[in-house]
Formats: sequence, structure tokens, C-alpha cells
Amino acid sequence: MSHPHSHPLHDVRMPGPTLVLVDDSDSLALDALHGIEDVPGLEPRIVAISELDGPLKGWGSVLVVAGDRARLRRMASAVPALGQCKVVGCWLTDTPVPWVLVPRPEWPALSHLAARGAGDRGVLTIARFTGGARAQLVVMEMARQAAGPGETTHGGLVTAYAGRSAAAGLDPRSMLVGKLDEAAAQEHDVPPDVVVVRGRVPAGLPPHHVTDRPPVLVTDPGPEPYDERVFNPMGFRKDWDSGVVDLGRLAPGPVTEAVVAVVRGHQGVRVDERIPVSDLLALAASGVPLAVDRRSDALAALAAPLAEALRAEVDLDDPLSREEHSLAVRRAAFDHHSSLAWRTALAARAGVRHVGLPAVSALLATRRPDMLDFALRQVAKQRGADVELVLAAHGFEPDRDAVRRALGERPHQVLSFGSDVFFGDVLTAASRAASSEVLLKMDDDDWYAPDAVHDLLMARRFSGADVVGMPAEFVYLEQVDATVRRNHPSEVFARFVAGGTLLLDRGLLRSVGDFRRVRKYVDAQLLSAVEAAGGRIYRTHGLGYVLRRGAGGHTWERDAEEFRRAEILDAEWPGFTPSRAVEVSAADRPGGDRPDPDRGD
Repeated sequence: MSHPHSHPLHDVRMPGPTLVLVDDSDSLALDALHGIEDVPGLEPRIVAISELDGPLKGWGSVLVVAGDRARLRRMASAVPALGQCKVVGCWLTDTPVPWVLVPRPEWPALSHLAARGAGDRGVLTIARFTGGARAQLVVMEMARQAAGPGETTHGGLVTAYAGRSAAAGLDPRSMLVGKLDEAAAQEHDVPPDVVVVRGRVPAGLPPHHVTDRPPVLVTDPGPEPYDERVFNPMGFRKDWDSGVVDLGRLAPGPVTEAVVAVVRGHQGVRVDERIPVSDLLALAASGVPLAVDRRSDALAALAAPLAEALRAEVDLDDPLSREEHSLAVRRAAFDHHSSLAWRTALAARAGVRHVGLPAVSALLATRRPDMLDFALRQVAKQRGADVELVLAAHGFEPDRDAVRRALGERPHQVLSFGSDVFFGDVLTAASRAASSEVLLKMDDDDWYAPDAVHDLLMARRFSGADVVGMPAEFVYLEQVDATVRRNHPSEVFARFVAGGTLLLDRGLLRSVGDFRRVRKYVDAQLLSAVEAAGGRIYRTHGLGYVLRRGAGGHTWERDAEEFRRAEILDAEWPGFTPSRAVEVSAADRPGGDRPDPDRGD
């Protein structure tokens, strides 16, 4: 028996009796509970989520125990009413970094709040209140805030689970029942749209009086999704400290966010044919470069694009090839196996309106008619996202029929402004005309990958940031006909992103006063305003964007040699040499589309 003072909870002073909630499918949490009965004053009653069949009340304190944030969020979807108590705690046994709970205004006042490590056994968050707080709502808020700001809904889809646990991803409106008929009970004020049920089911259920339709029954939802708010490429490293390592050497148990943090320092991870699908998805979604045994049963369970990306040959010794492989894998994982993809697929089967990745209005202001065809091709080739173009012609009248032909079926608007109008006012007018709630500022002379808009939306989803952008990592220098790659960090929260990749909500733009009335540096002005307002700026990968640097004509003035300084230069290639992710056509390679240096935004 371990000494009680060696237990991570020995000094938390949780008044008994303490309800200890655990997911009985979470082996890490179950292992951590050994010895908890010996902690003085705790008086624990351990209850597994699968055993719950109604409210649990009458506790001095409530403690939820989970392996990491993803497991906490999944478990919280099933937490019932727990009554009121003055202390609520959360112990994540395999999470590396403590997180601080921000109290909600309707809660009783806090008398004490602690967020700290638990030795080598994860992190603890303990909230003490001056009066009784509704423990269920506190637990739910802990699960929500543990993944940071952002994502507050699941697009409007209401799900129920009959005879099985909830899917990954926090879903406060999900319903867990033991039998199918409980999910369709007429007394529910918020009936489900979809019931995910294990095993054989009857032909159907009766319509519900609230929706006038029965819920759709799903018995074959496919592989369980992963939680993209926890498992994502944030923290991806372009370099490494150690070579390729066998996963079994680092993590004999399931893959948690602590395991992902450890493998970040390795060139790659080798996994054998026995890896569970859930572990493979967690690593793939996190952007960990993987060497997968082709005999793995897990590959057969994955969507074909992800399985194909994982089977592809890759030179992990080449940093750029390694990162391109990581991007292809994480994108396929997000598109087919994230919690967002899971619920989008369920909603489609139910015929229910659902908000997945939002539509985007791309704001393209240009005063260079000679660059218009090039710029239109960058927009027209976008895939994986609904993109409207708002073209703001600055000082000329474009051929609207030519614009329509270039964009095909893609929605668009064409606006014209005099050459004396401030650049900031041109962009503001374009943003006001846009039909989408999410806006993207694009430049007319830079190259964009076909997945550029999709990847910005993907980063917006997993980061919860207010502004998302790419770094100007790849730069083509026209004067010397060379491409440089700068050593900008990516997949991090930062103060600056490339101005030609700024993605943000229309409401945020309006709240900071729109684009400032300036003739240049409009991007820096906007980022400064967002930062001053407390907004969070996330810089995703730089593989999908190439900045063009000519002899002049830019609102951002820097000498070409500034891009080749030794302290910022990572690599240089002769000619135009973008990442393979950009997929540049022959028509878009440098040559006949050089801009006039005397004109340009």
C-alpha cells in the first residue's frame, strides 16, 4: 500500500463524502484510482459512467478523473445532474500542462481556485465556492474550457446513444440511455435527431411530437472519431532531437496528449500492426510523422484518403518531405475522422441542417489588371471549402464576363473603386458586401494551394483562435529568380501572420473598426487592433502559401535581400520551387504574369 501522503490528492481537502466519477473504458483513470480510498478525509465513492441511470445528489464534493482532456470531454457528455456542492475537482492523470478554470458569472463566488501539477501523475484543477454550485454544470464547463476558447456547439445536431458511450468531443446536448425506446420517449423537450445504437434495432420509431419526425437510427457509424480540440498539430516541430522511435518504447498504454507531447521531439514514430484505431487517429491528427505497418488492421478501418496518406512512401530525413507527409495525414484525418466530420455525416443521414466548416468570403483588392487572371485562378482552384469571391477592383473596371468565366460556378461579386480611395476603405467596402460570416483577405500576386482556405478553416476549428493565418514562410524573389524558405515557427499562437492569409469573423472585424483608413500596412493595423482587443492569433502551417517579392509595387516595403538574411533563412532553391502542397499549374508559374512595379496593393 502506498503512503497516503504520496497520493496526488493528499492535500486537496475535499470534504466528504466525495463522488469520484470515472469512465470505466478509461484505463488510465482507473489505474490512477488505486489507493484513493486511503486519502484522509476524502470518503470517496467511485462511480463509473456506465453505471449511471439518473441523478446523483448529496455530496460534499465531486471529483472527475480522466486520462486527458479528450477523455474528460467525452465523459462530460454523459454526466447527469449531481446536485449542489462547494468543491468540484478535475484530475487529468496524463495531461502535461495545468489549465485554469474561468468561473461563470451565474456561479456562486469562488473562495479558492487551484490549478497545479500532480507530481508525475498529471494535473489537478480544484474550485471551491462560497455556496453550493451545480456540480454537473461546473464539470461541463471544465470540459469545455480545458480545450481553450472556441467551439461551443456541434452545429445544431442533437444526438443520443443507446447502449453505448458517447462519441469523442464534448457534446452537452447528447443523451445516453440504456434502451432505444428511452431515447424516443415523448416527454423529452429536446428530442434527438439521431440515435446511435449498438446491435440490431427495430424497423423504426414513432415520430416525436416536438419534431414531427422520428429520430434516425444509426447502427453503423464507422470508426469512433477523435477530438480535434485536443489532438491536433499545435506544437508540431519541423526539427527533431531523436530519430524514428517505436511507439511501444514510449507509450505502453493508450495514446494521450502527454504521449503526443513526448513524440514531438522525434523524427517519426513507428507503429506496428496491432495499434488500435483510436491511437492511430490521435497520432495522425496531431501531425506526428508515422511509419505504419501496412498489415495493420487499423488501416482497413480508416477512410481511404487517410489510409492512402499513411501508406505513402516518405523520406523522413528531408524536413520538407516530412512536413508535407504530416500535413497530408492530418488533413485526411480531420476531413474523415474528426468529431466535426462524424457529426456532419450523421446530420446528412438524418437530413438535418448542420454547420460544419463555414462558408468563406475571400476579399481580393487589386489595382493590377495584369494580375487579375492569375488571382482569379488562385480562387477558382480552392477545394474543400465553400468560397465566395468579393473582387474589389481598385482604379480600373474589370471585364465582368471574364471574371465569371474564370470562376465558373463559384459565387462572386465585383466592386469598382477609384484609384484615390484608401486601400483600407476598399477592403472595408468589400467586407460589407460579403455574404459569409467568415472573411479571408487574399493578395493578388501570391500563390495559394488548392487546400489553402480549407486548411485555414481547419486551423480555426482546432485552435479556437479569433484570427488564423499562415506564415510568409516560402518567398519567391523575382529579382534573383530564387525561392527561399524562412525559419518561421508554425502551428503556434503568434502575433503576426501573412497579410494575404488573414481569416477572421465578420463580427470581429466590425468590432475593431473594420480595416483602418490607410494606404498601406493595412494587415499590420488589423493584427494590432485584434491584439489590443485581446484576440488570439493562430499561425498554421506555411506550406500552402508562397509570397511573391518583385522589384516594387508593394504596400509592404522590404528589400529582397532582407529575405535572405542568414539568421532567418532555412533553405534556398534556384527558380520557383514551392512546396508540393501548392500544386502550381504551368499557367501560374513565374513568367508572363509579372506585375507592373508602378502599380499594386
